[in-house]
Amino acid sequence: MVSKTIIIGAAGAVGKRLTTALAGAGSHVIAADRNEHLPGTLKKMAAVCVGGVDVRNAESLGKLFREHGDSDTAVWNLASPLSVDTALNPKIAEEVTIGGMKNVLAAMSEVGCRRICFTDSIGSFGGSTPRDGVSARWLTENPTQDPGSDYGLQKRACRELMHEFAAKKNGDPRFAVLPGVLHSEPVWGNGTTEYALDALLAASHGKPYVCPIEPDVTLPMVFADDLMRGLLALQFAREDELTEPENGYCIPGLSFSANQLFDEIRAHIPDFQTSVSLDANMNKFANLWPDTLSIDEPLRDLDYEAEVTLPRMVAQVLNAHTGRKVNARAAFRSIDSCGSGKINPPMLEKYVRKYMVRGREKFGYSARRQDLVDRIVQGALKSMDLDQDGQVTIDDFLEWNRINSVENLVDDYIKQNFTSFGVAKEGA
Repeated sequence: MVSKTIIIGAAGAVGKRLTTALAGAGSHVIAADRNEHLPGTLKKMAAVCVGGVDVRNAESLGKLFREHGDSDTAVWNLASPLSVDTALNPKIAEEVTIGGMKNVLAAMSEVGCRRICFTDSIGSFGGSTPRDGVSARWLTENPTQDPGSDYGLQKRACRELMHEFAAKKNGDPRFAVLPGVLHSEPVWGNGTTEYALDALLAASHGKPYVCPIEPDVTLPMVFADDLMRGLLALQFAREDELTEPENGYCIPGLSFSANQLFDEIRAHIPDFQTSVSLDANMNKFANLWPDTLSIDEPLRDLDYEAEVTLPRMVAQVLNAHTGRKVNARAAFRSIDSCGSGKINPPMLEKYVRKYMVRGREKFGYSARRQDLVDRIVQGALKSMDLDQDGQVTIDDFLEWNRINSVENLVDDYIKQNFTSFGVAKEGA
C-alpha cells in the first residue's frame, strides 16, 4: 500500500478535508496548492506544505514531485474550477483542468508515481444519462455522450488522459464521481449544488432565500464525512479489488429536491421563507444531471455506503451555523461595550489591546507597539464594514465573522509585518 500522498489543490474545500482524513489514516501527506500561503489547518495536519504550485506550471509541479514523489506515492489531483466558474470562463478552466492533468501525469512519470486519483463530477453526465441509479461505468461505456457543458467535456478529457497513462506508463488511475458536496463549514464555492448550502445559511440567519433552480428537480448530494470515507476507500483499495472500467466509482450520498430541503429546514425553522428566481447556468446543469447515483459498485468493491440522511444533514449544518452565530454575537457584544449596536475605533482598539496584544509572546516576541494596534484596528474596521457605509453593525460583523476572526486578523498581521524581534518590516 502506498504510504505517501501528494494532494494538489489541498487548500480547496475537498482538499482540506482530504488532508485531515488521510493524515488521520496514517498517510504521510504532502499538501500542495497554488496559493503561496496555505491555511493553518493544513499546516497542522499535513506532514509537508508546499505553496506556489500551479498545475499550469510544469516546472513547479516537476520540482514538487522530484522532492516528494516516488513509486510509493499516491496523488490526488483536485485542481479544477467548479461548474458555474467553468461556464463563465471555459478557457482558463481548460488550462487548469486539462492542461493541469497533463502536467501532473508528466511529473508523476518522471519519478515513477503510478497511482493518480481524480475527482470527477456529476457534471460529466448529460441529458441522455439515466435519471436513477447511474454508475461511473456509464461514462466509460458512453464515451461520446454530450455532457452539455465545457465542464463535463473537460472532465472527460482528464479521464482519457488517465486511461492513456495506464496504457502507456503502467499507471494506476482511479476516479471518483462526486455529487454535490455538503458540509457545515462557513464558506463554499460557486457551484450549482451549493444552492443547498446557501439555503441553509439563509435559514440559520432568519433570512428569506431565493432559489436559483427549479425547486422540484432532484439532485444527488453527499455529506463531507461520507465523501471522505469513500475517497479514502478508493485510494487505499488494492488494484485487484477494483473491478469497474477504468477504476471509476460514483460516491453516492443522499438525493433531494430544493422543496424537500426546504420542508426539512422548516421542521427546525417553521417560518423559513423561499421564492424562486432561476439562474440560467445553474438551472441548466441541475436539469442535465441524474437524480440518484448507483450504490452497488462502491459497496461491492470499496465497502462504502453513505450514512448521513437528509434530516441528519440539515440538523448538523443548522446547528453549526447557529453555534457560529452565537459565538459571533458574543464577540460583538464584548467589543461593543456600551451596547450601541455599532463598533467604533476606540471600542475595537480596547478589545484588541486587552485580549489580543497585551503581553503577547506567541510568535517569539512582544507585540505591544502603539502603531501595531492602530494599524490592526484600521484594517479590521475597513474589512468589517461590508456595505462601506462608515459603520460596523451586528449584521456586518456576523457576515465578516463567517470567514474571519479578530484573533486571526491580529495573528496574520503580526506574522506578515513584524520580525521575530518585534521590529516592523520595511514598509510595514
